[in-house]
Amino acid sequence: MLKGKGKFNVYGSKAIISVPSVIWRDSQYPFKKGEEVEIEILGEELRIKKLIKKEQTERKIILLVDDEPEVHELMRQYLIPFNIELYSAQNGMEAVRIYRELFLNGKRPQLVIMDLNLSRSRKDEDLIKQMRGEEMDGVKVASEIKKIDPKANIIGFSAFAHFEWGERLLEAGAKKIFGKEIGFENFAKKIHEFVAR
Repeated sequence: MLKGKGKFNVYGSKAIISVPSVIWRDSQYPFKKGEEVEIEILGEELRIKKLIKKEQTERKIILLVDDEPEVHELMRQYLIPFNIELYSAQNGMEAVRIYRELFLNGKRPQLVIMDLNLSRSRKDEDLIKQMRGEEMDGVKVASEIKKIDPKANIIGFSAFAHFEWGERLLEAGAKKIFGKEIGFENFAKKIHEFVAR
């Protein structure tokens, strides 16, 4: 049985907890600054164990805007290991809606990955409409997101990054644009570096 209260003494960066008792004769247990311990007494047995704090790292929120489902699947595979919560939008209206909902619910995305062509079509005429800005392309989506959140971080990832279309995305507020020739693995590393800052 315990007699009185336990105490601890500090010696530099180390400390000792003392548990005065009839059975254990001033049992002592060393521990470091900031370390938490749990003391349990079962009959004549004294158990002292360290409490290990689980590091709670906040998951980074990313919104991926791309009209190709395969791109979403690949990006998910490459980004999830970096403790990223990935939201997906396959068209412009959906992207704006999701960003607004996240922003209003206090889950502001750390990053938006933006494709330029959001037509979901392989026809030349549909691509031309997107390039001309006649439809909701990546540039228009970026502009709409910037209206919701002027501090939104947008990075382009598109096969058309090196066209004048890519320049328009930068003018709309994107921080940078990468061509898809960089590859998904290298792009995922760039994204991880960006959100880890």
